[in-house]
Amino acid sequence: MPFLAGFDARWQDAAEYLDALRRDLSEGRRLDLVPDYLSDDVEVQDGATVLAGPEAVGTAIAARLATLPGLRITPEETLWAPASQNAFVASQRFQCQSRHDGQGLYAAPTGKIIRYMQLSDSLCACGRLKAQWTVRDEEAVLKQIGVPLEDAARWRLATPPGSEPTAGTPGTGNDDAWGHTLGDLIYRIMGGELSVIARHYDPAAELFHPGATIGSGPREAEAFWMGLRAAFPSARFDVLHLLGADEPLSPPRAAIRWELTGCHDGHGAFGPPTGAMVRVLGITHAEFGPNGLRREWTLYDTPGIYAQILRAAGSADDVPLEQDEG
Repeated sequence: MPFLAGFDARWQDAAEYLDALRRDLSEGRRLDLVPDYLSDDVEVQDGATVLAGPEAVGTAIAARLATLPGLRITPEETLWAPASQNAFVASQRFQCQSRHDGQGLYAAPTGKIIRYMQLSDSLCACGRLKAQWTVRDEEAVLKQIGVPLEDAARWRLATPPGSEPTAGTPGTGNDDAWGHTLGDLIYRIMGGELSVIARHYDPAAELFHPGATIGSGPREAEAFWMGLRAAFPSARFDVLHLLGADEPLSPPRAAIRWELTGCHDGHGAFGPPTGAMVRVLGITHAEFGPNGLRREWTLYDTPGIYAQILRAAGSADDVPLEQDEG
């Protein structure tokens, strides 16, 4: 008997289904199965582009595999919840590794081993992927292959931003208390209540942020979130989706997808203000312990954000991309 109506009985739960999708389409290179796994109206967003339809999504998968032919995507976390009788929502964290052996997304191959984190939210219905929101640590990839952030941002200008996103998840996730705890915490931080970090983060909290940056403790968490908010002080912050879980043999966990939309009108993590209108798609995962939030993983697409700033400016050569100190 299937775990949800419309899904094959060979999958015991959403995690098994998503693992089969990843294994077949990415590691298995079975691009012929794209029509079987993806709905006709599938939409994939990565913060910088919106891909609509199986053909566009399949083309993007092929481009990544051509660039990273030995790509291994290892699941580290999966949170999921039913969205209806025949649909579910999920948030996943992956560790990815490959040798940069192919032409494509990152210019000439370097032969270097690269490792990066990926966070993804998915909506699946009737046995197919209907929508996905994916954020990769592109900044970490660029560092490892020696490509300046400025160059990568300008590469993005050659790629149209795509259509406006239309897909949404039914509801806002499950009603688990830990999902609401994380959503409320990040919402308050981005609302300027930075003092909640010292009260709710473990003193030795582990932090995993863009650029493969690893930090520890409330002070470094505050610096990260303040840098983001300072760059877009008037932008609107929304928590779009949240999931939480408290299961045996595991710490309480949560995942949220959020969006920061507005003007680049401040000095912060993205250099001097330019007045560009920017949309930042972010995903945050967290684990909690007896002393508060003890691990946090947050990603957004750094070169994609810079590309939006350059595109709005209209002249890539006139916009400094150096990050402000602090």
